[in-house]
Amino acid sequence: MAYAFIDKQQDFDALCLKLAAHKYVSIDTESNSLYAYREKLCVLQLTSEHLNAVVDTVAVDIKPILPIFADPAIEKIFHSADSDIRVFRGALACTFENIFDVMVAAKYLGIIKCGLDNMVKEYLGVEMNKKFQKADWGRRPISREMMDYAINDTVHLKKLRDLLAVELEKKGRLEEARTQFAQITQVEPRAMHFDETGFLTMRGARQLNGRGLAVLRELFLAREVAAIKFNTPPFKIISEDLMLRLAVAPREGLANLSIFKGVSSYVLSNHGPWIREALHKGVKGPEYHVPRRELSHEKRIYFEAIRNRFKALKVWRKNAAVKRNMLPEAILSNDVMERLAFTQPRSLEDLKAIKGLGLEKSALYGPELVDFFRTHKI
Repeated sequence: MAYAFIDKQQDFDALCLKLAAHKYVSIDTESNSLYAYREKLCVLQLTSEHLNAVVDTVAVDIKPILPIFADPAIEKIFHSADSDIRVFRGALACTFENIFDVMVAAKYLGIIKCGLDNMVKEYLGVEMNKKFQKADWGRRPISREMMDYAINDTVHLKKLRDLLAVELEKKGRLEEARTQFAQITQVEPRAMHFDETGFLTMRGARQLNGRGLAVLRELFLAREVAAIKFNTPPFKIISEDLMLRLAVAPREGLANLSIFKGVSSYVLSNHGPWIREALHKGVKGPEYHVPRRELSHEKRIYFEAIRNRFKALKVWRKNAAVKRNMLPEAILSNDVMERLAFTQPRSLEDLKAIKGLGLEKSALYGPELVDFFRTHKI
């Protein structure tokens, strides 16, 4: 597979000038979310007419490609555009026009195994190498083997796009899918937000007593500080399992950390001091008790009704997907379903106010949804 590796600005600028005259460009990205506290765009793969390129986005400013992203005359082909566009928008301000999402198209055709490797094997008879799926793309230099892997994520997209577009057209679903593509162009990056009560969601946390919860809380807060310092995802600092075991027996941890499974010599030398300090704070400080939220009888009934409506809507969506031979998420997304369950639209006019539903789906499912909310007295 012939491709160019681009790590110089003048070469990238020249590449963008070429792409501006093309009708399509297939796009994929590689980031370092498994290896850094804050995810960073590390590699950009581009395939177009007689052109393949792997771009080192650590070495190159990719702003020259932004007009191509926004150009409605150039189709941008992705597999799972949602995640790639979020990565782009996390790195810089940009807009997208005219995309085609191969994975979303597959869902509209009822293709259950819609991962890129499965689709390339099924439709093109090619086995893809997934060796570097979880690699650290932030490390430099990038090996030739990693670059070979990366470019394979874009070279097959145009063929898949053409095959799926034909099937969508035959089934009369191409415009419906395009409406979904347009909505995907509006996704925003996920803002990083640290929830200080996040330790309560750990499996087994609610079984701890007040002292154990106090210790777990201190470990959870201190781990986040360490993750920022080492620029590493929190789960790679120490595991939740280790924190829970320490919370059960904090005094043993203070006496001898090394007896706990998961405390390697690396952990001891790099994280031992703050772990001991967190254990000390948890043992000596006040116990932690989960705040009780008292809901009125009326509010409890209200929220239960919303949950029941959402469950009933999922049944309706599943039946609609079976009728149309599509995957359920291609009918309506969970976000839209939640808004429907919350607002209970009773007319076609009401449906216009539902964010993310769109004119296409309103026309397709509007009468059924209105009838659903009129007949389901939940």
